[in-house]
Amino acid sequence: MTAPLCAVRMAIVCIGVCAAARVCHAGEFVDLGVPVRHAQVMNAMVGPDAEGHDTQVYALMLSAGKLFFLLQIDAQTGEVNQYEGAEGFGAWHSIVGPDDRIYVAAYGGEKGCSLWVFDPAQAEQGLHHEVDWAPGETICWKLAADEDTIYGCTYGHATVPAYNTRTGEIKQYGGFTPTGQYARPVFVGAEGWVYTAVGTAEWDMIALNPRTGEFHSVRTPEQKQGPMLPPGHDAWGRMFPGQDGHIYYWDNDGWHRLVGGKSIAVADSELPAWYKRPLTDGRVLGVFSDSGYYTLVDRASSQITRYEFEYQAPGSTLFMVAAGPDGAIYGSSIIPLQMFRHDPRTGENTKLGNPTRVGGEIYSILPHGQQMVIAAYPGAYLSVYDPAKPWIFGTEPESNPRGYGQLGDGHHRPQAMIAGPEGRVYVGSIPDYGQLGGAMGVFDLERWELVENYRNLIPAQSIPALAYDPVTGLVFGGTSIHGGGGSTPTAKEALIYAWDPAAKEIVWQTVPVPGSQGVTGLTLAGGKLFASVRGNSICALDPATGELLSTGTVPRGWVHYAAIGTHSDGMVYGLTGECIYRVDPATYEITEVAAPDTSIKCGFALTDDGVYFGSGTNLWLYRW
Repeated sequence: MTAPLCAVRMAIVCIGVCAAARVCHAGEFVDLGVPVRHAQVMNAMVGPDAEGHDTQVYALMLSAGKLFFLLQIDAQTGEVNQYEGAEGFGAWHSIVGPDDRIYVAAYGGEKGCSLWVFDPAQAEQGLHHEVDWAPGETICWKLAADEDTIYGCTYGHATVPAYNTRTGEIKQYGGFTPTGQYARPVFVGAEGWVYTAVGTAEWDMIALNPRTGEFHSVRTPEQKQGPMLPPGHDAWGRMFPGQDGHIYYWDNDGWHRLVGGKSIAVADSELPAWYKRPLTDGRVLGVFSDSGYYTLVDRASSQITRYEFEYQAPGSTLFMVAAGPDGAIYGSSIIPLQMFRHDPRTGENTKLGNPTRVGGEIYSILPHGQQMVIAAYPGAYLSVYDPAKPWIFGTEPESNPRGYGQLGDGHHRPQAMIAGPEGRVYVGSIPDYGQLGGAMGVFDLERWELVENYRNLIPAQSIPALAYDPVTGLVFGGTSIHGGGGSTPTAKEALIYAWDPAAKEIVWQTVPVPGSQGVTGLTLAGGKLFASVRGNSICALDPATGELLSTGTVPRGWVHYAAIGTHSDGMVYGLTGECIYRVDPATYEITEVAAPDTSIKCGFALTDDGVYFGSGTNLWLYRW
């Protein structure tokens, strides 16, 4: 081993230099604190005060994906109240109910999705659990309401749960399509019909009559031959409520008005303005930013007024960790997407901000010279950041980070990114929802464009792992049989391939583990190609021929994505959910380096200091 396993594993927080807390010893795990304290705005709206007057701005905030809270801001006085949900619960949407209470769609409970309530007239009760209403469902995405009922739309089985606020009656509508897993969003039209979009293996727009339970598709056979929404749309239907009370949706033949369970084509010029619940003074909510400001808009005069507010954000869950070109450690949180920097010399954690125009999470960070290339979900949004310059995000050449945008066909979750021949950046991705067959893209930083893109390079398989060998000049890819959310795999097993960038062809491909579902990482060491394979397998291959040289298993746990690499000592190191392991390239021996008392949730930065990884909201270091 590089360092002996400490007999007593102790976790400490580094404040300033490690010595400020106590001496950091080799072979121990060090808790480096919480790099990101931020919350994502899930929904913001105007709502009632204690007397029922619409003078308040409400914002549903989510942090760490499992802790939500409600902000209540008095638009007249600026007073801010914060009401907490329960630890372990997340929430995606909120609405003003027909009884003037604020309803929140929560997930995370043992009984599926639930509704939580805040009553402005009884603020002392806070935000509290109201009812479990969608058993077996994972997430309730959106809410809608009529004169007495709250409706939702779910992921799991694409259902529409309903809760009558007067009687407490609960209903759950579903089975809209044979393969539907996602229903999103949901709206109630002026005539009382409920509309929801369903995906993703097949797309449909469903009209539901809640009085009878009858439902049907509003799409024609011709419409069903094409997509129901433009590329990159972040839901399963492009829909909005008009000021006329009707619901409008986009299909591949244009916009449609939904009336009485039917779809009526309308010209773009016939579309009304979006309906927004106004304040008592007539203004509507414009922007609501998690950075601490919101705007109110006078629609008559187009005057926009900006207001600032403060809130207390808990720690955010870390999604990935990587080494930067400046010796610092970088990474990203998930919901919200915030990039952070950890300085190993001082122990200081700094929240940098969002280096993209998307709000999911960063999947890949690649040091490239003195810069860093960043790729994020959704849409594989690419940015370039120079840590030596001030942070001013934009898309102009002088911006830093400078956003390029989404990579396009086959790219949605950019799980792999490497520097290949001629300094070009290779990106491997999982495709969009409901799709199979990811892509390998080649981005030229000097030309500032995607110069090559290979969709379905391996038919019906995604590309979550990449590596480059300057000796052979080959780029290696590891695949996954899984595609975007809601898709059903058709390939039987994952494989590893070798790509010749000059000839632009695959020169060999092989199955590393029969029946395996995915390759999670690739690295080169000792003239050999090493792969971590979904589950607990580590394989060694001849990079020139693809010959399988060895197969072994990690000491414990399951291997992580993007968490295998080669250290300066020539050894291969990687992470599972339970330990750090090492592979000797000469003997193929796999040994456990150390196991923390906490779980390892993400990685992976391999430096001369040790191994950095994330566990929940905290950054950790295993010191050599």
